[in-house]
Amino acid sequence: MFRLTRLNPPHGWNAVVWELAIVTLGVLIALGAQQLVDNIHQRGEVAQLIGALRAELADNRARWEHIRNSDPCTLQRLDALERWNATAPANAKLNRAYRLFLWNQHSGAWDLAKTSDTTANIPLRQRLLFASLYDAINNWRQMINEENANTQVLGGLLATADQPENRKQIAYRISLARGYVNRRKFNYDYMFKRWDSLGIAPDDSQLTVQANDKLLCEPLDRLS
Repeated sequence: MFRLTRLNPPHGWNAVVWELAIVTLGVLIALGAQQLVDNIHQRGEVAQLIGALRAELADNRARWEHIRNSDPCTLQRLDALERWNATAPANAKLNRAYRLFLWNQHSGAWDLAKTSDTTANIPLRQRLLFASLYDAINNWRQMINEENANTQVLGGLLATADQPENRKQIAYRISLARGYVNRRKFNYDYMFKRWDSLGIAPDDSQLTVQANDKLLCEPLDRLS
């Protein structure tokens, strides 16, 4: 036959409760401290990631600022080439007549961010702005490739314009070039509005090439 005995802690129940309270408080403090450390570490990672994205986008904006600033001279040169093509003698040709400089766009930081869990901790509105801007940059790469290809063809045709079969193609290529510039201008508002919303100013400190925005404003008679 079993007999239940009443437990009587040596120092009383009050002492047991006090010891449990101390242990519980210690555990809560430890958990809180760990959570604080984790939060600080998480905020640091988010700040570093946002900093990398902003730096990359500032560099990209500087490239786009150059392209936008060069548009008036680009259109001026196309007007001049159109007049030249209509009036120049059959044996005339132009060397280096259409040297349009279109910068590449970078997205390495965003490609890394898309694979990082830290990205989910960036505020949603900011994350959406980053995503929409990088999507536009990625879409624009193909358009830049198309324009660069036409630029090379037009330059080659002008340099061999004394050949009748080449002279016939120049007007078409000039028309394409004008269309590419207008397409860029049509999309500027979308991209620059997002740069402005993110508070990102252009930073040309990382550019390794000094491009001249006014290059195509030079008159054709100065070409060599």
